[in-house]
Amino acid sequence: MNMFMKRANELKEEIIAIRRDLHSMPEIMNDLPKTTAYVKAKLLEMGIEAQEIISSGLVALLGGKKPGKTILIRADMDGLNMTEDSGLEFASTTPYAHTCGHDLHAAMLLGAAKMLKEREDEIEGTIKLMFQPGEEYFIGAKAMIDAGVLENPKVDAAIGMHTMLNAPVGTIGYQHGYTLSSVDGFKITIKGKGCHGAMPEKGVDPINVGVHVYLGLQELIAREVSGFETAIITLGQFSAGAAPNIIPDTCVLQGTMRTYSKEVREYLFNRMQEIIDLTCKKYRASFEYEVLSNVPSLYTDPELLDEMLGYVKEMDADFTLLKDQRATPTDDIAFISELVPTAHFQFNCKMQDERGAFPHHHPKVVFDEDVLPIGAAVNAQCAFNWLKNNK
Repeated sequence: MNMFMKRANELKEEIIAIRRDLHSMPEIMNDLPKTTAYVKAKLLEMGIEAQEIISSGLVALLGGKKPGKTILIRADMDGLNMTEDSGLEFASTTPYAHTCGHDLHAAMLLGAAKMLKEREDEIEGTIKLMFQPGEEYFIGAKAMIDAGVLENPKVDAAIGMHTMLNAPVGTIGYQHGYTLSSVDGFKITIKGKGCHGAMPEKGVDPINVGVHVYLGLQELIAREVSGFETAIITLGQFSAGAAPNIIPDTCVLQGTMRTYSKEVREYLFNRMQEIIDLTCKKYRASFEYEVLSNVPSLYTDPELLDEMLGYVKEMDADFTLLKDQRATPTDDIAFISELVPTAHFQFNCKMQDERGAFPHHHPKVVFDEDVLPIGAAVNAQCAFNWLKNNK
């Protein structure tokens, strides 16, 4: 068996214990003091010093004793602002929940860190560990980039990962090219003129304008996007008024746009502005458009991914590789993929009983912990061998 897979199996219970500790104390956004302290302490136990380059954003270096390039492995650590209902003995003890698997990601990277530290004298270059906050709000990766995570030493390639619930443990998904969708979150505030519901001619009804804006944006997908492209516009909030006989002053619509192609994304954004503007003018209203999020599509470099898949196959483990696993969620590691070649792995961990019925971000979701040594071993194997073969 491959050296990293063998060692990861030996460390399995330790990695599981780390995951359970992290799972019980989720924190959100870029305010993860307990999580950050825990991860930093675990690294220090391994003889690895970590630097907090932004609030709750840790960076640590391995290797550097031999000349070579630098590869980054990234794991996110933040939870979600929701209540867990999994029934697990190690369930959350905070008002938040690790229902997206970031606790598994951090535990996998800590497992990989321990194995790589044990072989540090053999590392031909530098491995940079990135423990990131704020992924759920798309603020962590950009902040860490701005703080210099890709510099000193300069990063030449990156590895990202995410748990998936499409298949059981032992299956690893991947996608060449655009892997996860972009996301443009927005808030549209339509400004009309309030009046008595019995005299609508004396006002400007923002609800009526909002309805036409809503329909116009949906028709944009139906009639202006090729069937060979993927694009989604979801309006998850439509709110206005407080009484049945009063036309309010404003109507608020909030939503997201997701796609993969840069060209389609730019086209839809511009057309959205035109539709909102022209609709408001048609009905004598005005509007404000607020950007809530702005994350590109995660791009997996095909050449780098093929090389990494070769290292995974060399592990001689009972893995099933699933190709063409493009997905519509978003991950802000996309900002890194715009700057350095990035390979992204999807580690499946669907429970094979009734607990497997729940998706990510559901209060009852449960992940199969048998995935932990696999994720740790794959990350270590790929980083170690990429440096060895890319001097």
